[in-house]
Amino acid sequence: MSERPSDLVVNRLVLFVVKGTATSTHNTVKPLILLEELGVPHDIYVVEKVSAPWFSEINPHKMVPAILDRSPDGRDTLRAWESTSTLMYIADAYDKDGTFGGRNVQERSEINNWLTLHTAALGPTAKYWLYFYKLHPEKLPKTIEKLRSNITVQYDILERRLNEPGQQYLALKDRPTIADIATLPFAMKSTAELFGLEFEKWPKLQEWSVRMGEREAVKRPGSASRGLAMARKSMAC
Repeated sequence: MSERPSDLVVNRLVLFVVKGTATSTHNTVKPLILLEELGVPHDIYVVEKVSAPWFSEINPHKMVPAILDRSPDGRDTLRAWESTSTLMYIADAYDKDGTFGGRNVQERSEINNWLTLHTAALGPTAKYWLYFYKLHPEKLPKTIEKLRSNITVQYDILERRLNEPGQQYLALKDRPTIADIATLPFAMKSTAELFGLEFEKWPKLQEWSVRMGEREAVKRPGSASRGLAMARKSMAC
């Protein structure tokens, strides 16, 4: 086992992030929002090199976000890596009444449907659009346009869902869940504008994003609001 940095102490949940980049901040802000929603005490550790051997032992994919936490009895160190897994871990460990993770099989199955859709579709599509548009040394217009087109397909799916009677949120009607938190950073006005899309074409989705953005866990200074601002700033560079 590689030696970890001397300043890394896991006495409570530790969320690993990197300094804001065009492709990282949208995902690291997701678990941060949930931690703020649930009021979970946590520390944030900025990883200088995700390729460092000690970090690859936490996440073999060598990407953020990732989590280390103490087991309930304090004997073991638990880990979760990739944004969806971190959301699921936090919900399982700290959302005791199932507000965000689901209170019964019916709710959990619907949450998992929309969470998995994001993980398989909008999330990676948007991330790779950002990569090819901002970071790839050679411009590939056909690739960029294909990814942009796929983003509109995903927005259409979300718009239809939110047009269903009484559907205020993606998975459940009455409250947001980890599916909404996962989707928000890639389905908001500032992100859509970066993609070159007019977000007003999806009015229900836009209303939903505003509703989500008004939540205290997203607005709270120094928390998710800062993360989303970092994302916008890094993408504008």
